[in-house]
Amino acid sequence: MNDSGPATVRIAHFSDVHVLSMRGARPGEFLGKRASGALNLALSRARHYRVEVFEALLRAIERLRPDHTICTGDLVNLALESEFERVHLLLERAFSSSDLTVVPGNHDYYARDAAESRRFERHFSQWIPSIEPGRTYPVLRLVGPVAILGLSTAHPSLTFMATGTVGDEQRSAAADALARPEVRARFRLVALHHPLLPDPSRPLDALRRLTDAERVVGLLRAGEVDLVVHGHNHVYKSQLLPGTRTPVIQVASGSRHSTGHMAEFNVYVVENGRLAAIERHVFDPEVDAFVSAHVHTADAA
Repeated sequence: MNDSGPATVRIAHFSDVHVLSMRGARPGEFLGKRASGALNLALSRARHYRVEVFEALLRAIERLRPDHTICTGDLVNLALESEFERVHLLLERAFSSSDLTVVPGNHDYYARDAAESRRFERHFSQWIPSIEPGRTYPVLRLVGPVAILGLSTAHPSLTFMATGTVGDEQRSAAADALARPEVRARFRLVALHHPLLPDPSRPLDALRRLTDAERVVGLLRAGEVDLVVHGHNHVYKSQLLPGTRTPVIQVASGSRHSTGHMAEFNVYVVENGRLAAIERHVFDPEVDAFVSAHVHTADAA
């Protein structure tokens, strides 16, 4: 274990805030997949994912003053330019370039025009620490004795599909990064948007899965990572990386406001080279703020 930095490091993690803004959007942008997405918004999603809850989340993280914060994607809803502009302003008020690391989710690449114009990367470049010149993903951030490796799983998908893929090139670069001496000497935290493991409780999980999950699991096992965090399914879940004792933690949505499914974010406490605790912070509509709700030791994550 590298002794650079404090023995205890606190890493906040939020995901899936789905900020919506249609300001300036043109009718021609609501063709194909965005048409179905807009219908879903009208029927359900817009009521349940609220930007004011996300703003409360940012205030809560500012008060906690963690050593670093991770966002695992789906910052926006329909990947419109106005949505990225709105989120950029919110993040810029809360985080310096060294305080936050982001990776994209499927909604950040929701339509092909957003992916081809690299809207996510253009608006959030200050929080995407390139691993080497000319390569965007994976990202690598060293925070004292913690190394954060961020993988992009985002790509445009067909209507009603929300799959993700890491891909051969990115997996190879990630393997090289995990083998670096400065990374191996640290606690290795891997962040991505899509879950690594299937969820039998979700009947449409095949439409939302990580297509190369088995290969990514093999990569992370070989790299002997210490913690994997992700979002995508909007509820808290704790699992283990197959064949290891490495926790795989799914964080809930950071903006959800619906009965039984309030927004959450996590704080991971890394102490002396091990995951010592997971703190869950849940939005309480009675006080219009996030409150500390659960603290798990690593063994009971």
